[in-house]
Amino acid sequence: MIIHIQNTFEGKKTDVIAKDMVGKRCFVGWPFVREAMVVGVSDSLFKFEKVAFGNSNETRVLSNPHTTQGLQYWKNKADRIEHHYSKRLGVTTGSVDVLVHVRPLKGNGALVKDYEGSQKEFEQAVQMVLPEVISEDPRFIEKDAPPLSEEFPSGTKVFFLGDHAYGVAGQVSETTEKTLSVMLAFSPDEKAENEKFKSIVANQVGLRYFPSFKVAEMIGISSLALSKITSSFMILAPDGSKVNVGLSLKFEAKSLKVISYSRKNDRFWEFSDKAVELLKSYKQAFPEIFQALHGPGNDMPSASSIFSGSRPELAVKEVKAWLSEKGVRDLEAVSLYCDQLDKSAVTDIVKLADEFTEKKGPSSYKKAIVKGIPRQAVLKPSHSVYRLQNQTFALGDRTVMVQDSGSVPLGVRGTVVGINNKSLDVVWDSPFMSGTTLGDRCPVYRGSSIELNSCLNLTRPQFVVSTNPNAPAPRRQPYNAQPRIGHFPSVQPSDGQAPASGFRQARGAPQVRIMTNPTRGRGRGAWNNNATPHVNGSAANTDSTTPDHSYNSPPSESQASSRGFGRGGFRGNSHPRGASSFNGRGGSGFAPPRGRGFDRGRGASFNPRGGPRGRARGFAVASPSNS
Repeated sequence: MIIHIQNTFEGKKTDVIAKDMVGKRCFVGWPFVREAMVVGVSDSLFKFEKVAFGNSNETRVLSNPHTTQGLQYWKNKADRIEHHYSKRLGVTTGSVDVLVHVRPLKGNGALVKDYEGSQKEFEQAVQMVLPEVISEDPRFIEKDAPPLSEEFPSGTKVFFLGDHAYGVAGQVSETTEKTLSVMLAFSPDEKAENEKFKSIVANQVGLRYFPSFKVAEMIGISSLALSKITSSFMILAPDGSKVNVGLSLKFEAKSLKVISYSRKNDRFWEFSDKAVELLKSYKQAFPEIFQALHGPGNDMPSASSIFSGSRPELAVKEVKAWLSEKGVRDLEAVSLYCDQLDKSAVTDIVKLADEFTEKKGPSSYKKAIVKGIPRQAVLKPSHSVYRLQNQTFALGDRTVMVQDSGSVPLGVRGTVVGINNKSLDVVWDSPFMSGTTLGDRCPVYRGSSIELNSCLNLTRPQFVVSTNPNAPAPRRQPYNAQPRIGHFPSVQPSDGQAPASGFRQARGAPQVRIMTNPTRGRGRGAWNNNATPHVNGSAANTDSTTPDHSYNSPPSESQASSRGFGRGGFRGNSHPRGASSFNGRGGSGFAPPRGRGFDRGRGASFNPRGGPRGRARGFAVASPSNS
C-alpha cells in the first residue's frame, strides 16, 4: 500500500507560508509526531526568518539568500526527505519545494515548554508538518505554577541560589502568597577552601605538552621510532615468549591516552615534560632498544639481535625491572575524549578534604534566615533535572549533590576529578555505601560517576538568581558545552551548510583581495579607458556619484608606456606606425569604443565621419585639438 500526501500549501508563495508559520508550534516526524517550534521557512533560493529591529519589540519575517554552497545543500536535503518517505515508509510526498526549519521540544514534565537551540535544528517538508493534532501528549501541557504553600510546604529541603550563599542547603520555614522564607546553614570558610582545591589541580594542569615531531627531535630519534616506543613494542625473549618493552603511553586503535603523559589534538599526538624525561632516561639506560627501533621491516625483533652478549635473557629481565621501578606498568590509560586527574592529584584532594572535615565542628556552621525571596531563588531537589541543564564544569570544581534520588546522599559535597561526554567523576568529602574507587584512583566508598544535571557547580556559579521578588525572571543559561564523540575537524563548514571537499576559509578571516593592474589591457593592442580595478576577477565597486571623464581623455604617458597597449600602441602624443588619428567634427579627439575589431590584433581602425582613412596596426587616440 502506498500513501499519497496532498500538499495543502501547493500554490502558495514561500513568504506567505513563512509569515503564517514562523514563531508558531507544529508537529513533525509524521507518522510518529512530536512537538517543535518553527524558526524558519526556506525554498531553493531563500530562507525566511523572523528578525527583530533595534531595541523595539517589532519583528518581521525577512528573506536571506542561500550561499553558493547552500544552494546544493538545500537541494540535497529536499531530495533526501522525499527519498526517505518514498523508499522507507511507502509515502509519496510529491515534489519538496519548501522546507520548514524546526527545533524540537526538549525535556518532559516541565511546567513551561522549552525548545532546543540552533544546534539541534533540522528541516522538514512543509507538506509533512501538522499545525495541530487531535490528542496532545498530556506530559507536555503547560500548567500554571502551583501555590507556594503546595510546592514548598514548611520543612521542604531546598538549595539557595542567591549570590552570597550560592548552593547552601536550607529548609523552608514560612511561605506567603508570592515569597518564602528559608533557614540556611553555611560555613564562612568555604570560599577559601575552594581555592586550595583549585591549587592542587593547577599544579597538574601546568604541565607543558610538545608535539610528537618536536619530542622526536628532543630525544634524537625519528618520528616512527617515537611512535613505536611510546606504544607497545614487542620483542621475542630467548624462551620464545613475547615481551613488551614499549612505554605504552598511547593507544591509537583503542583511542586511549595516559593521564599527565600523553594526549592527542586534531592532528597529532602530544607528550608532556614527564614523558620526555621518561624517554630520555629510558634511552640512556638501554640505548640498544632505541637502535632496534630503526630496523628495517615490521618483523618482531629477537632479544639476541638487540642485546649484545651471551645472556640476552638477563638484559630482558633488567628492562622489565627498570619499567616496573619507574611505574610504567601502573600508568592509567583513559579515553582520549575525557579529561581526568591522575591518581596522585586525586589522593591530594582526598587528604585535603579529610583535613577540612576533621577541623569542622558544630560551631563552624552559622545559621541565617532569609525572608521574602521568590520561588526561583531556591532549587528543589526534584527540579534539578529540568533547571540545571547546559551546566559546564572543569577539573577541580567543587560540587554539591542536589538530587534526592540516586546513590549519592543529598547535600554531600565533592570535587570533580573527571569529565566525560555525559557524566562527571566526583570524589566526595565523606564516604557512603554505594561509593566506588573510580578505578583505584580514590579510597573505597568515596567516588562515583554522576550526571551533569544532578549536582550544582559551586566554583563556577551559573544559576545565580536575585532575591528581589520584583526582579525579572533569570535569563536562560546559554549552551556553551560541546560534548565530543571524536576529534573536531580543523576546518568546519558554517552552520546549516554541508561539508565539501577542499579547504574552507576559517570564520572571521579577512577576505583576500587581489588587485589587478588597472592600466593593463585585455588583449594585444588594446587598452582599458576606464581603468577600472578588478578584484578577484570582477570589477571593483566604484562610487556611481563620481563622474568619470577618462573615457574622452587619452592615457597619460605613464599609462601609455605600460603593458597592455601591444603593437600599434602609442607613447605620449606621437602616432604609431601606420595608425590614423581620430578626429570627428570640430576636430575634437575621442577614444574609440571597446568592441570587436577595435581592441584586438592588427588592422583595427576606426574612421568617424570626416576622418581620414588609413591602414593601421592596432589603433591610436589623437591628441585634443588646440582649435
